[in-house]
Amino acid sequence: MSELSIRRQKLAEKMKENSIAVVFSGVSKISSEDEYYNFQVNNHFFYLTGIQQEHSALLIVKGFNGVKTYLFVDEYSELKEKWTGKRLTPEEAKEISDINNVYIYSQLDSMVSLAFDEKENEYGKIESCYLDLSPEVKIGDEYSLRNYAEDFRAKFPSAEVIDLYPLVRDLRMIKSDYEVECIVKAIEATNLGINETIRNLNDGIYEYELAEIFHHFGVMHGRRKLAFSTIVAAGKNATCLHYPSQTCRIKNKDMVLFDLGYKDNGYSADISRTYPVNGVFSGVGKSIYEAVLNCNKSVIEYARTGMTIADLQAHAVEVLKSECIRLKLMDKDDDIRKYYYHNVSHHLGLDTHDTSVRERPLEDGNVITCEPGLYFANYGVGVRIEDDILFKDGKAVNLSSCIAKEIKDIERLFKTR
Repeated sequence: MSELSIRRQKLAEKMKENSIAVVFSGVSKISSEDEYYNFQVNNHFFYLTGIQQEHSALLIVKGFNGVKTYLFVDEYSELKEKWTGKRLTPEEAKEISDINNVYIYSQLDSMVSLAFDEKENEYGKIESCYLDLSPEVKIGDEYSLRNYAEDFRAKFPSAEVIDLYPLVRDLRMIKSDYEVECIVKAIEATNLGINETIRNLNDGIYEYELAEIFHHFGVMHGRRKLAFSTIVAAGKNATCLHYPSQTCRIKNKDMVLFDLGYKDNGYSADISRTYPVNGVFSGVGKSIYEAVLNCNKSVIEYARTGMTIADLQAHAVEVLKSECIRLKLMDKDDDIRKYYYHNVSHHLGLDTHDTSVRERPLEDGNVITCEPGLYFANYGVGVRIEDDILFKDGKAVNLSSCIAKEIKDIERLFKTR
């Protein structure tokens, strides 16, 4: 079976007997009077089909004679293609999704109605419908999945409507070998983009210029999409976690925090590194960097399956506090939360902050970040070191070990750039 077929099979196994699931790709959202944002597929739909085209839907029917799967895509329109480009043909959609039953999107409603007509269908008495009830999924300009659910309940009042989101979320939390491979490829590409970016990291350059260099490198090398908006924050700006403006000119004495990543086949890398502009760590900036680096490595070594992200956070807090006291960055009675005010981890996958249950014990196949940081506005220094780690055989494996973070390795990298 293909990767996508296995995912759909696992979802069907979680569904109730005598039920259907309807998953929509979504539509582009309105930006202004005559503009739309670039289309972003509903990742639950993409996870199950591999299709990244709006006005598409997946129908899974679990009836008395087994599981049947149907894909619906936009009807061919010569006029649409003249305006907005080529659309997938049913044959192309079949090849991508590994779904044999491909129909036109306009036929979806009649197929759903047929499923609930036990006299006419081949599935028996269907009693439940799974819908992804995420509030942000739009399936029309002014029509959301919540609206669809309301109309469905009115049309089939005896049918049970169940939220599909938790079922797909649980599947997405455990990454397959293929998914891990995509994340690794995204990380490797990100490493190349970082190297290109720091070759241009010099006194006088603007933060936004470095962000554009990283973006442009990805476009020119495989048309890589950004996993998220790149953060480049110099000096005191790095003490703002999601520093938005990036309009400052970088100075030779600054340390610059980068938070960035590319995608590969939809899967994100999420990497943070902090570099001295002059290529040499020194003074209080070096001490802060050492504290964060030691914490980053300690959390990765400490992490085991069965722990929770909260356990990793508690460990990070203790290590950072101990390091800051040892390096005389704070007094023993000081509150570490003044200098470390975020969590150490989140799940990673199709979304950079991937769908998850944060309280759930970690298990093999989970991919999460490890991103401790320290932020001292009084010194004008913010440091975050973020790696992407996979749980395998009960332990944490650093997928981003190819990206330099040791002081000696970074200083050597700057000398040879």
